[in-house]
Amino acid sequence: MSRFKLLPLFLVLLLVTGCVTTSPITENKASSPQVSSDDSDPVDSLCASVYFTWGRMAELEQNFQMAQDAYTKALICDEHSAYLHQRLAFLLIGMGKIELAAVHLECVLENSPKDNQTRRELAGIFDEIGKTEMAIDLYNANLEADPKDSDTYFSLGYLYQRHGHLKEARRPLEIHVELQPYSYAGNVLLAKLYRALGEDELALAQYERVLDLNWSTMQAYEAAEFYEDLGEYEKAIELYNKLLKEDADNEITRRRLAGLYARTGQGDKALAQLVLVRSAVRDTTEIDLVIGRLLVSEKQYGKAIAHLTPMLGIYPERPTLRPLLALAYHEKGDAATAKNVLREVEPLSPAYEGAVLMYVRICVDSGKRDEGIAYMLNAIDETPDHSVKFYYVLADMYRLNKQYDLGQKTFEQAIREFPDDVNLKFEFGLFFEKIKRPELAMAQMLKVLEVAPDDAYTLNYVGYTWADLGENLEQALDYIQRAVEQKPDDGYVRDSLGWVYYKMGQYEKAVVELYHATELQPEDPTIKEHLGDAYLKTGELDKAIVQYEQAISLFKDAKKRALARQKIAEAQGSDE
Repeated sequence: MSRFKLLPLFLVLLLVTGCVTTSPITENKASSPQVSSDDSDPVDSLCASVYFTWGRMAELEQNFQMAQDAYTKALICDEHSAYLHQRLAFLLIGMGKIELAAVHLECVLENSPKDNQTRRELAGIFDEIGKTEMAIDLYNANLEADPKDSDTYFSLGYLYQRHGHLKEARRPLEIHVELQPYSYAGNVLLAKLYRALGEDELALAQYERVLDLNWSTMQAYEAAEFYEDLGEYEKAIELYNKLLKEDADNEITRRRLAGLYARTGQGDKALAQLVLVRSAVRDTTEIDLVIGRLLVSEKQYGKAIAHLTPMLGIYPERPTLRPLLALAYHEKGDAATAKNVLREVEPLSPAYEGAVLMYVRICVDSGKRDEGIAYMLNAIDETPDHSVKFYYVLADMYRLNKQYDLGQKTFEQAIREFPDDVNLKFEFGLFFEKIKRPELAMAQMLKVLEVAPDDAYTLNYVGYTWADLGENLEQALDYIQRAVEQKPDDGYVRDSLGWVYYKMGQYEKAVVELYHATELQPEDPTIKEHLGDAYLKTGELDKAIVQYEQAISLFKDAKKRALARQKIAEAQGSDE
């Protein structure tokens, strides 16, 4: 065997990079050299077998480079062996040498053109290295050869879904599940796809099928979250309770269950879950505060005060504790005690900022804005290193008092003190929008982009404004896409992307992005109205009406509710 060890590396590579006609596979056959039917080099079965064994042992010992060298030398002995090419390809994939693996799989296909499994593996590699169209062609070649190749349907559907081509993914996955109704992976993917497409009823049925096929904690969580998004709270509660039977100590499940109980007006059950969470954690600080917030939200102000008051001696510097206790007093109708609780906080305390902001909120709620303004001005004087939020709140109180010039001067003073605070400049722009000065708002936002050209929220604001006006749509799309790259899970930024697609007439893309936005911000009526508008354009009247009705239930503005009702009436009239 020394003659093989002495072969130069360039010669080894030369001998294994070409693909020729098939010859018998020689895996582990210790026989005399065989000669193929053409004039190519003779097959040395013994040599190939020895090197294959060496490579296999090295692979099992996880010495992958040695295994690669051995399999390569085995191919020198039998360069036509489909099995050796496959074995080396799988090894190379594991080593991350994807493109070299593709070369060996192509060799197998040239010699065995009906090998659908290898074609699927090669398609997967092509997709991974960015040659997606070539991968699709290979999958389609498989389906032409075998229209009932369920594995290829799955792979093709998964490829489309992974690349965001949701409509293209649907048919292959549906056929896969039709051919393999008990395919767990196929049913899971189809459930996710229906959900992404907004096919809520199909998605719900699919999730139920998935859980019937194989109860999975992960899929149960996903289904429960989906139920939450759809407002099917009782079904979500049922699933979370089932999950707790499997893992009674799961803090996350109990917290989510508590949140659902609170949302559905079952405060006592929510509190019971939180008490169980409290008994299982070492540091009870956060959960005690959550319990306090729940008691306040449930309007059990006396219990909240009794629960929170003893905590002052334990966590005196906790920033959110005194504001929460003060809120309980305030909501109970005892604003004087609430203010006294807040006045006890010293200016240098970590709790001072929260105390000041809550004090001002109580003043505003009580209709005593002038007292709030005076308190905030004093807080700014008392703390040289005061929070920039003090200026936001002070300017907003001036706005509520219609003292717009003082509000503007407050922002200008803040910018002098915090010249590098981009968010402050952004808030200044929002101030102008709130006082109905859109031209000044846009001018301010463009100034922000001069100093912070990649600020996501400013890009989103400018892009959305242009989209809403139907202006500069290409640039608006560029700005919003850049914002989405930075804030992919922000529902409002996703809404902007969907809205600019809508304004550009790309309604199917609009539906995808706006549906995603509603998942991220399920309680926002404007996003739901936008999604309804997009569904109308794609001819999905029933889905549009559902979104409009949900928007109507969430809008607080009577004019906006009336506009959404008008859209429903017009849509139903045009359908007739």
